[in-house]
Amino acid sequence: MRRRIFWGVLVAAVVALLIGLAPGAVIRRQQLDANRAELNRQAEVTARLLGDQIQPTLRSDDRLQLRQTLRQSRLIGGYDYLEAAIVDGGGIRSILLDPVLIPMLEVGAFDRPSVRQFDINGTPVFATSRLIRVGEVRLLIVFGREEPLLAARSFTGPLAFGLIAGLALALAVSVLVSRRLGRRLAGLEEAAIGLASGDLGARAPVEGGDDLAELSSTFNHMAASLQRSQRRERDFLMSVGHDLRTPLTTIRGYAEGLAAGIIEPEDFPRVADVLHRQTDRLSRLVEDLMLLARLEAREFTMRPERVDLAAHVKEIVEAHRVRAEKLGVRFEAHIQPVGIVEVDPDRVAQLLGNLVDNALRYTPEQGSVVLSLTGNPELFTLEIADTGPGIDPEDIPRVFERLYVAQHYRPVRPEGSGLGLSIVKELVDALGGRVDVMSEPGHGTTVRLSLPKAVAEPFPVTR
Repeated sequence: MRRRIFWGVLVAAVVALLIGLAPGAVIRRQQLDANRAELNRQAEVTARLLGDQIQPTLRSDDRLQLRQTLRQSRLIGGYDYLEAAIVDGGGIRSILLDPVLIPMLEVGAFDRPSVRQFDINGTPVFATSRLIRVGEVRLLIVFGREEPLLAARSFTGPLAFGLIAGLALALAVSVLVSRRLGRRLAGLEEAAIGLASGDLGARAPVEGGDDLAELSSTFNHMAASLQRSQRRERDFLMSVGHDLRTPLTTIRGYAEGLAAGIIEPEDFPRVADVLHRQTDRLSRLVEDLMLLARLEAREFTMRPERVDLAAHVKEIVEAHRVRAEKLGVRFEAHIQPVGIVEVDPDRVAQLLGNLVDNALRYTPEQGSVVLSLTGNPELFTLEIADTGPGIDPEDIPRVFERLYVAQHYRPVRPEGSGLGLSIVKELVDALGGRVDVMSEPGHGTTVRLSLPKAVAEPFPVTR
């Protein structure tokens, strides 16, 4: 990973260097073009001035004057070279003693006022010529200036230095960043390997506030969640083992007593009743475990159909009223007509059965359980309120965890599998609704179900 980061930054720096040099080349070309244009313009002006100042005869004295004029024009115009020659039938005759540029001109080149480049003693020189008439004489003026008007090093040098310095800085930063990120990634990798090996206490180091720190925090959150999940699974298995062991111990004890003949015949009805209740408890626990496993794996049947919900809820209420009377609990129902809804009636019965059973279990004698049904055009709401001991505020966010309520409130009512609320939460999610719990210690608990009137299947149905 460190090598990848280093080479990645290095490649990025090199690309940036090349991109930075490209504008330099463009600027260089623009400067050369500007230099040529400027030399052409000045040559044109200087040629006109010389044409106005030179005598039309060009005698010997006039040539001396012309040389003096050329020297002055060279100084004024800032030319490195300013040469003149007479062009006639005899060819080109230089007026200066040691011309440099004129011998380099090709035949006919002076007829084209373009800028050409020559190499003089290793120095590039821009040159252009003008042919003017002085009386009957044609005079060739050659202008030259070392290239460029501004030295290329004046901008290419600092540009290259800046880019090279930037490259060196990028390399240094890449080394530092790769080492730091490599160390942090090594810590994250070590934690991931530890977690994969079963060490749920492994945590990644969190440094800084960048994306890698956020990733490490997310990893640690995941590891903590897995650790809590493992703890819950362990507690769940221990609780289930305890709940299975208690009725099994009772059944085994009575079975051994019956086999040994130490139970009197008149106690048979009582023993049969105990065995029946314990087997019911075992059956309920096993069924709830299997149902919860199917719900969590999304492997259960969902058969939505059009149902008169108010009539269906009334039937469910009547089915639980007898048990409420045996427990000495007042069971009331406030049912409003909500019309025909598309739901799975068996799942609705299962939801209400778990909630009513849970409410009756925790409601003391002379208490009350109230079931209500209301609706609007899109949703219908079921509420089950009891006058039980209530739930502590810190426990409400966890009431849907498996066995949580049963473990924390077992002294109130020990019966039940402790899986009812977990089953309710999974079923409500499957039906596309939501469930809320409102409770206050000493003032009972209310569970509210909000379900859509048209329930679509959220996952494949198993038959």
